[in-house]
Amino acid sequence: DKERLEQVELAPFRAAVGMGVPAVMTAHISVPDLDESGRPATLSYPILHGLLREEMGFDGLVITDSLMMKAISGTYKREEAAMMAIDAGNDVLLYTDGPGQDLQAHHMKTLHKHLMDEVEAGRLDPERIRVSARRILRTKLKYKLFQEQG
Repeated sequence: DKERLEQVELAPFRAAVGMGVPAVMTAHISVPDLDESGRPATLSYPILHGLLREEMGFDGLVITDSLMMKAISGTYKREEAAMMAIDAGNDVLLYTDGPGQDLQAHHMKTLHKHLMDEVEAGRLDPERIRVSARRILRTKLKYKLFQEQG
């Protein structure tokens, strides 16, 4: 129920956001009290944007758990899951299923092309991509994750 959800499951997230945690990883769990569509939290706009971003005020990175996990890959096509994850509010999409099980380079190129085609067709808002890119760059700058060139 919502009371338990608020007191038990959401309390650590509210505390972490309040302490300035720089990133969170999504889970592929369905929470009907937060999103009646039944979508996994990773693909849920009401959960990631509505609850995490708007209600909790989180402006750090949102990173998916692996989109190759069965909870996602068993239900959604790779391209569909990527679009839904971006639309929901994820900044970084992970594609790994353990050692040696990462998405192969040619699949990543195909997925990248698909997403660029979606931007060109107007089905993926380029500003949504820019918002995530700014968050990623801001985090890299904050934690000095850029390497010196030369």
